[in-house]
Amino acid sequence: MTDLAQQLVGPRAGGVYQLLAEPRDVERAAKRAGLAVFRVDIHHVHGKADFLQALAKALAFPEWFGGNWDALADVLTDLSWHEAPGYVLVLEKAKHFGAGHREDFATAMDVLGFVVNEWHEEGKPFWVFVAGAQGWDAGLPKWPPASPE
Repeated sequence: MTDLAQQLVGPRAGGVYQLLAEPRDVERAAKRAGLAVFRVDIHHVHGKADFLQALAKALAFPEWFGGNWDALADVLTDLSWHEAPGYVLVLEKAKHFGAGHREDFATAMDVLGFVVNEWHEEGKPFWVFVAGAQGWDAGLPKWPPASPE
């Protein structure tokens, strides 16, 4: 297993991060680690409803998904239709949503942080990587972290 793949596994692995690596590199590493990977292009997301719809489509949410923040937490802490030893969610092209719809973006990140913590309780890694235009700062911790020099 590569160093990147090794970083993605473990019962306390996971979190919500701004992705500094290429999404395809994370996808390859996650697949090598045996994790389920979902890449979601959110370039055209203009708020809560669009964000929820983009996730629902990409992850094939069940019919019972209620289309609100609480329902998002419920569905992402279940994922019984995507059984895996852990999960990686890559939100690609996120600058428009993150910079242009800050309140909805912040709420989304809070919900996703809650989901990460719930999966930690289950001993499974759950990662959320937010990828945007170079130079954009999502206000999230960066991953992979900078190497000490």
